[in-house]
Amino acid sequence: MAAQKSDKSKAQSKKGSIMGVLSKLFGVGAITLGAVFFAAMFDVGHAGLIHTLAGSAIVLVPLFALFAVGALLLSPKSGADLEEMAAQVAALTESKSKMTSQILTLQNQMDAMSGQDVETLKAKNKELQEQLDAIHQAEREKIDGEFDTLRQRNEELEAQIKQWALDTVSKAVAGEKPAAAKAA
Repeated sequence: MAAQKSDKSKAQSKKGSIMGVLSKLFGVGAITLGAVFFAAMFDVGHAGLIHTLAGSAIVLVPLFALFAVGALLLSPKSGADLEEMAAQVAALTESKSKMTSQILTLQNQMDAMSGQDVETLKAKNKELQEQLDAIHQAEREKIDGEFDTLRQRNEELEAQIKQWALDTVSKAVAGEKPAAAKAA
């Protein structure tokens, strides 16, 4: 299939290049004859071209017309270009659809592979979250225990301070010298 397309495109390109060369040759011929007619009409360089070409004008004028029209008609046709462009667009569309199909297949394969990994990661994440929650709970219990111990110690110290204050005031009222406070 690809060989047929390449043979067809080579044949079209050879045909197009031959037509392009002929079109250019006819254009050059028409321009040359036009220049000769212009020079003869204005007797450029006093060469007497008008008298020289007078007899052959019957052949040269139709030849000029033939070259000019041939250059126009043999120029590469836009229809051939459009057909070639349409073929290229079709080929690009086909390759794009193949590429899209391959990408979707690859994406599905990756999703299938990563789907198992996602489930494994979710299970592992749940397990780690449970471990983290257990660690947090243990830390909270430890902190709460320390807090309760410190609160009890604080209450004991407050009771000792109150007792010391009462003893000190009682001794001061009784006239005795109060004892120095001991650090607990």
